[in-house]
Amino acid sequence: MNAPRGSDIAALLSGNRRAIARAITAFESNAPEAASLAAAIAPRLGRAHVIGITGAPGAGKSTLINTVLGELLKRGKRVGVVAVDPSSPISGGAVLGDRVRMAEHGSHENVFVRSVASRGHLGGLSRATSRIVDVMDAAGFDTIIVETVGAGQSEVEIAKIGDTRVVVCPPGLGDGIQAIKAGILEIADILVVNKGDSPLAARTARDLEEMLHLRRASAPKVAVLVTTATTGEGVPALVDKIAEHRGATGVGTRLRPRSAAPSVDDVAAVDAALCARDVKQFLPTAVSQSTIAAMLTTARRAIAGRDDSPWRVHALAGEPLRRFFALLTRSGFVPASAGGTAVLIFTADHQLDRNDWLEYGMFVQAVLGAARARGVETCCRDDLAPYHGVIQGTLGLDANEVVVLAAKLGYTDTAPRIAELAASAPDDVTFTGFD
Repeated sequence: MNAPRGSDIAALLSGNRRAIARAITAFESNAPEAASLAAAIAPRLGRAHVIGITGAPGAGKSTLINTVLGELLKRGKRVGVVAVDPSSPISGGAVLGDRVRMAEHGSHENVFVRSVASRGHLGGLSRATSRIVDVMDAAGFDTIIVETVGAGQSEVEIAKIGDTRVVVCPPGLGDGIQAIKAGILEIADILVVNKGDSPLAARTARDLEEMLHLRRASAPKVAVLVTTATTGEGVPALVDKIAEHRGATGVGTRLRPRSAAPSVDDVAAVDAALCARDVKQFLPTAVSQSTIAAMLTTARRAIAGRDDSPWRVHALAGEPLRRFFALLTRSGFVPASAGGTAVLIFTADHQLDRNDWLEYGMFVQAVLGAARARGVETCCRDDLAPYHGVIQGTLGLDANEVVVLAAKLGYTDTAPRIAELAASAPDDVTFTGFD
């Protein structure tokens, strides 16, 4: 492992601009000395106030940052800026240059601006962003501004780095607020409506205020400010509010251990998944194979899964599912009113011992909980024993394999859906009839 020279570390800690640039390059390129460099500067971290600035494209973030820079310089601050840009499809580097974007203050002796390419990294930041912030922190900058690429609902990674998160909104969001409020708006410490000279700015500020009133009473208070970056109007008030937030919450957010304590919303979501009852009617929307695979994989992990589990899950959908129910019905089975677009047939070795049955029950419960966490509702039947012969012949069960439970799966009008997670199916699951 290569180690940086002591003179290079000393130059970086003293604020030498060339040493800062070299250190940032080492982290961006994942140079051999990067690990040693990180260890060398670690004791000097946690002094800078990191301001994360994000928002929708066209909100005027870069112009606002340039004006904020000027206000911070007036107040005697040394400021580092990390501007994360989209990657060039040709070179892979940042499309926009730091000197172009921060032309007015970029060459000031108390300012260091670095543009970095996102290189396709999701979350609005670059993979090296946190390390670049560390370099500027170690170099003695009082304030570090991190600007993300134009952000949308999922671009909330700035929450992990910023001590104070500023979300910049263009005037005239209107219904667009509803589209993104579940993402970047909800990580904001300060909401800023920029381009305040627009006739739509005041209305947008009111819309944001109304949105904040819908949050639970215990949610942190979020200020809504209006600025006009081109003239500087409202910017001193914004810098005051940022300083006020720093005083209330401190610095070093990115360095703190992540708390394992669940939020109120986390607890409510788990409780709702566990306590939901079987539904009586489903929508025709299909439950995909990838969703079911993710459910089953999660359930296996939840019970510290074993490679030799004496049970199996058979998932049916489409035409095979329709034929399956037709055969059961001709044998006298009376299906429930709920339709469902997929069915899980849980089977087990008939010689399961007591501990195996306990573990299997935990597994089935985990499957149902994982389903409901993904917005998939269930309707279970445990009265299939009389139809074992039909089911055995249809599914090709082993001679010692008995049917334990069937669970219909489907969506309803009220259950929320979350993004499907890519997952490979466990070895003890077979899929039939899925696209």
